[in-house]
Amino acid sequence: MNKLVKTLAVSAFSVLTISFQTVAQTVQDGLKNLDAERYNAAGTIFNQLVASAPTAENYFYQGYYYLNLETPQLDKAKEAFQQGAALDAKRPDPICRVGLAAVKLLSGDKAGAKADFDLIKKDTKNKNPDVLYRIGEAYAMSEKINDPAEAVTNIQAGLDIQKVKNNPNYYLALANAYLLKNDGGPAMTALENAVGMGQNVAKIRTIMGRVWLQGKNYQKAQKELDDAIKADADHAPAYYYLSSLWQTYQKYDLAAKNAKLFLDKSEASVESKLRYVKLAFTVKDYDGALTVLNEIFDQVKDPIKYRLKGFILTEKASDCTMAVELIQNWLKNAGKDNEGKDRVLPMDYGYLGRAYACAKNNDSIAIVNMTKAIEMGDTTYNYTPDMVKIYTDQKRFDKVADVYKMVVEKSKKPTTTDIFNLAGAYYRSKNYPEADKAYAKLIEMTPNYEPAYMQRGYCQQFSDPTRIDSVGKAEPFFLKYAELVSKKAADKITASEKRNLVYVYGYMAIRNLNILKDLPKAGEFSKKMLEIDPNDERAKKILDSINGVPATTPATTPPNNGSGGTGTGSSTRSSSISIWVSVLQSS
Repeated sequence: MNKLVKTLAVSAFSVLTISFQTVAQTVQDGLKNLDAERYNAAGTIFNQLVASAPTAENYFYQGYYYLNLETPQLDKAKEAFQQGAALDAKRPDPICRVGLAAVKLLSGDKAGAKADFDLIKKDTKNKNPDVLYRIGEAYAMSEKINDPAEAVTNIQAGLDIQKVKNNPNYYLALANAYLLKNDGGPAMTALENAVGMGQNVAKIRTIMGRVWLQGKNYQKAQKELDDAIKADADHAPAYYYLSSLWQTYQKYDLAAKNAKLFLDKSEASVESKLRYVKLAFTVKDYDGALTVLNEIFDQVKDPIKYRLKGFILTEKASDCTMAVELIQNWLKNAGKDNEGKDRVLPMDYGYLGRAYACAKNNDSIAIVNMTKAIEMGDTTYNYTPDMVKIYTDQKRFDKVADVYKMVVEKSKKPTTTDIFNLAGAYYRSKNYPEADKAYAKLIEMTPNYEPAYMQRGYCQQFSDPTRIDSVGKAEPFFLKYAELVSKKAADKITASEKRNLVYVYGYMAIRNLNILKDLPKAGEFSKKMLEIDPNDERAKKILDSINGVPATTPATTPPNNGSGGTGTGSSTRSSSISIWVSVLQSS
């Protein structure tokens, strides 16, 4: 009998021990899932814990869970904290009271929350480190409603009271408070203290990686995130930030891989999948994003689903007509965010314009929306090529010039490429005076850029409808071009540059022959043409004209230049002008 009693006693003790260990482990499992953003799994654990052991501590963690959801459920959190506090009417659990005050804080009643916090501290004689820590944590829990200074003060007070500082969560909360203050140094110190305790390593290193990532120290960010995964391969947030990291390196295959791992390691909730869609879109995994978005589309209440799908279809160029409809739906139904701010962004109009352009059903509306995005300051996408293509296809080069003009005017510091494109657009639209101004600006920015001098010469010449340039406005620019190109080694001069040199020398030969009456110079430039191309018939004709050989082509009446008379001289001069026009128009 005694043996049986002893056996039963041992068995009962074993059961109690196992139950205690299970409860303790369950709390840690719940927190681990919460940290890893497996919200459904965490919720299940905390709810089961309350059902099996309705203690003040378990009610607190149930309420804590509701506060830490992506969208906090304040009513459910309040109910859990109230039930925990009500277990002892005379001495309500102080931690659950902190939870109730935290609900009040996150509801926007900062004054009421502070009064409650102060009373709880007074009731516990400011000697309960967990109370002080939880109050500080509450002040740093939300990015929108917080008081980092109060958070630091209370958490530090809790640390000062602790005899054995072995709770990394104190330092995690302290780091979060410093991050809200944009004070990265103390935040990283707190995180280093936390990680040194060997607990919650994956969570702590993930936060450290996020801090380094935000500070653009990508090498350290990658190390911390890799170490986080080594500590716990199932810690989903580490993959989320790794995906963002690889995006900065433009390694979109790795970014997409880690985005998918984030989804796999978190959970299959609608919220998690929507977050994955946003991440996958950002890292250009459009197929992955669209597949998951289609799965949850009807379950998502937020109209952002229209924006995301419209953007994805535009990027894929797979159904641009639907993309137009979706983005228009977003613009109509976006509404306001929780702070009353308009959720519509400049990029929304830009994507709408791109969708119209992709659908090819209304180029004018496409241009209007892309222009609106630019005017609103959108820098997420370079709309210029899309707009230029539309106008180029329409052969409306004056409009192409308007696009590049807008780019230059919107830029605080236009690049040489911006000015080059503007000049070229003006030139193609035959607005030679404006093209000349742009090429002049280009020369100011890059004094040895040879093509700009050639183009300025063309602009000066072609501003004259006859293209004869009897006053020689083009001469200094053409000669500067020839000077710069001629400095190159012979084998470095391109075929295009050789053609330009022939043009320049032809221009100078005719100018010296017909305007300046300097026949030796005219002959000199003609010979330079033949040095480049011995078979150039135009150069030969110019030399024939100099030598008095009658032209075989019909004479062209020269412009009114004050010359008259008949005979060989008049015929030769008339023929030379014909050759001049021929040289210029055949290039």
